[in-house]
Amino acid sequence: MEKKVVRWGVLGCSGIGKSRVLPSMLQIPTAEFYALAGRNEEKLKAYAEPFAPKKLYTDYQALLDDENVDAVYLPLPNSIHLEWVLKAAKAGKHILCEKPLALSEAEVQQMFAAARENHVLLEEAYAYRHAQLVQRVKEIVDSGEIGRIRYLESKHSTYDTNLQGYRFQKGLGGGAIYDVTSYNVSLASYLLGKDPADMHVFCGSQPGSDVDTSDAVLLRYEEGVTAMLYAGLDAYPRGCFSILGDTGRIDVDHKFNSRGLCHIRVSKNARPQNAEYVDEVTTDYTVWVDDNYLLEIRQFCDAVLNGTPLAVSEEESLRTARVSDAIRKAGGLA
Repeated sequence: MEKKVVRWGVLGCSGIGKSRVLPSMLQIPTAEFYALAGRNEEKLKAYAEPFAPKKLYTDYQALLDDENVDAVYLPLPNSIHLEWVLKAAKAGKHILCEKPLALSEAEVQQMFAAARENHVLLEEAYAYRHAQLVQRVKEIVDSGEIGRIRYLESKHSTYDTNLQGYRFQKGLGGGAIYDVTSYNVSLASYLLGKDPADMHVFCGSQPGSDVDTSDAVLLRYEEGVTAMLYAGLDAYPRGCFSILGDTGRIDVDHKFNSRGLCHIRVSKNARPQNAEYVDEVTTDYTVWVDDNYLLEIRQFCDAVLNGTPLAVSEEESLRTARVSDAIRKAGGLA
């Protein structure tokens, strides 16, 4: 009989899993939260209680060895993504791994090679890429409504005061580039579809921290296209992006993982008159955005069960990692 459900195993008791991914997983008919692994038994049981998975493991490999697990969600610290993606692939499990997929392009290449060798799916978990907001923006860009893209600007900041947390631990793959700048890089990769030719990077850090806590990145592409990306762990929470074409612009004043009613403003026809711009016409597109994480899990299940394409491709993950590597090097972090 044709398989109808993907049985999920989850490696680690993460905050994003508890608040967004697992509640979404429970709402999807084609997904079953089957097993959870965590190294602290007491924490594991408390974490699992609201979700009632069938199996609990205090060893990650034991979960991977469970033949009933079809796919794993991997929200472990960035520094051990490579290890457990390779082990999950060897165990024949499809893999949804939290962003950033790895700490370098070379690691991403290893991961996808292992996935191909073991005939499993691998996707980088940028939940926002599965949702209607950014997909509608891409449709507007591709339609030519604002002409050729000349400039993209994206801001993503989150004020985190926990200097003992994983975001501030170099050994765990912490830092703004991996945690928040990566969103901006992913967006530019998706909308522009190519690598930059050059860049200038300015990284900041807080006293007592051994990682970058803010990054300002200027990217130059061929044909005169530029992008300005700002991200920070130490600035007031903000998420927005805008795109300037040669005949119009797009403004999106929503954070990456927004849900509910969202707006995309397209402005066109402005012309200079003395020191002003006149005759500009704006159109507000209203977009209903479903929960990004629900869409991510549902679409991944559909890819496993029906062979539909994944939202975030290998090419896109490689480009995001490659540009992030270059940003770290230009910022003196590698």
